[in-house]
Amino acid sequence: MCGIAGIVGHGGGAPVDERTLVRLRDAQAHRGPDDAGTWIDGRKQVGLAHRRLSIIDLTASGHQPMSTADGQLHLVFNGEIYNHLELRKTLEGRGHRFRSSSDSEVLLHGYREWGEDLLPRLRGMFAFALFDQPADAVLLARDPLGIKPLHVADFDDFAVFSSEVQPIRRVFGSGGNDLEAVVSYLHWGSIAAPRTLYKKIRALPAGHRTWIRSGKLRESSPYYSLREEIQEISPNMSEGEAEERIRAALLDSVQCHMVADVEVGSFLSGGVDSISLVSLMSEVLPRPVSTINLSFDIAAMDEGELAQRAATELGAHHQRIDLTADDARESIADAVGSLDQPSGDGINVGLVSRAAVQSGLKVAVNGVGGDELFGGYSTFGALDRVRNIHRRLSRLPATESLRRLALFGIQRLPPSQQRSGIRRALQHGETLAGAYFSVRGLFSAEQAAGLLARDARAVVEHIDPVAELNARTRPGEVPAEQQMAYLEVQQYLQMQLLRDADIMSMKHSLEIRTPLVDHVLYRELFKIPAALRQAGPAKRRLREATRPPLAERYWKRKKMGFVLPWEDWMRAKEFQWALPQHEIFDSDALKGLETSFLRRQTSSSRVWALVALVPFLD
Repeated sequence: MCGIAGIVGHGGGAPVDERTLVRLRDAQAHRGPDDAGTWIDGRKQVGLAHRRLSIIDLTASGHQPMSTADGQLHLVFNGEIYNHLELRKTLEGRGHRFRSSSDSEVLLHGYREWGEDLLPRLRGMFAFALFDQPADAVLLARDPLGIKPLHVADFDDFAVFSSEVQPIRRVFGSGGNDLEAVVSYLHWGSIAAPRTLYKKIRALPAGHRTWIRSGKLRESSPYYSLREEIQEISPNMSEGEAEERIRAALLDSVQCHMVADVEVGSFLSGGVDSISLVSLMSEVLPRPVSTINLSFDIAAMDEGELAQRAATELGAHHQRIDLTADDARESIADAVGSLDQPSGDGINVGLVSRAAVQSGLKVAVNGVGGDELFGGYSTFGALDRVRNIHRRLSRLPATESLRRLALFGIQRLPPSQQRSGIRRALQHGETLAGAYFSVRGLFSAEQAAGLLARDARAVVEHIDPVAELNARTRPGEVPAEQQMAYLEVQQYLQMQLLRDADIMSMKHSLEIRTPLVDHVLYRELFKIPAALRQAGPAKRRLREATRPPLAERYWKRKKMGFVLPWEDWMRAKEFQWALPQHEIFDSDALKGLETSFLRRQTSSSRVWALVALVPFLD
């Protein structure tokens, strides 16, 4: 796991300045404290830079930027290729000779053998830049599910790329805030690729590649599509066959994610996802699994005792790290500034990642992805309820008039979270994407516009969150029974959870691995009918995939997320926070929102999202 960066001139312009390249690289030194390197071509038109967190091949032969022996191909790479040994064997059989045991070198030889067709052969999490010197072209690529980030910017005389957004902003500027991105953030609490918060900087979407040819940044194109991957369902599959397939696919994914030359440990809470993964890890590892639990001095949210019991039963080497509420509050300002882009979530991952590093881990398994695959979120039921309301309304006479009357009546009710949710459900719940927004959205389109100053509002009044989600994900092209899981993966998982997990773990130089987010695993599990895969209660198929299945005490209880009591702290002003004071916002509207929050008429998530936006506004 590393940080990558580069500058590519448009040809004939100013040479790449090594000091500028090093500044771009070292603005993300936290991503790779073990080693650093730069490479600039003889014409000084291409500069590559790398910060290394050594996980596979810990020797100097894994140093990057890495080049082929003939000096024609040059690479900077962030991530892990879990099937690199199989690919290496194939390439050696075709005459390729390796100088290291690094998975990075497999990319160089794989590109030489297959060109862009290398990408679908890779299993892992990755973002890389490969300079093909004879072709005078740089290939940029990102893994199929978007676990690792990659950002690009095109300026007058050069293009740049970086693992993170803020290094580009600090070294070259950003072009100012992208108002459409700000509004999208208000809608969702995250910003979907290819947008970033800034006009000049773009995110390469998951499963995409792009080229910088003769210094010109080209449009990106997909080499992988989850929508196309999950078309095949085995409708007549028995329950027993589903159980066998799920267990085999999970064991295969966990085994792949153990590839490393350092210890791979795991987070361990009292929840189904983490306990199931540690149980599966204990089956494939020859040693006890090292686990970590972050315990709090807040009884209502502490799972320390349950995690300790699970670790003992699984034979894990367990460490419990205690965190006080005071410690958490003192970390908030630094954590918000570390987000790279604003997010309504993410800080919790930073806290547990810091604890993992304190415990001695360099790599930790995270259970993110389990809810999307196995129907663990309440959204699965909520979407059905919202759509059922609309189906019933559609059978009534004068449906449109009734709907407008209902919306008018709800508007006249006192402000409340419930009113907002009902209004959005009535307004958008007719379609799947609309129902999803009514459940997952942060501010409605009208509410978001109401927070903006008049001039800003006029620029972005055309932004429709439901239409944008439909255009980007096209859920109607997915089999109906898989659509809700598909939307959760494409929106909440990719655009928020994975992004936050990467940026907040790498802030502490920790590599997070996600065995439940793997495109080969998806290929297998989405063949299983949703009714079997998502059978309940409590993600039944996941917890019964372990040997033995999880005991009732670990799942027959209320689902507890890893959530600190932000709302209470914010209302009591137990840490400093402020809403944006910026020309794009209407200050009176923000004051009204704060008042509504303090009166418990709006949720903390809305206010928090605006607080998290403050450090990133130009």
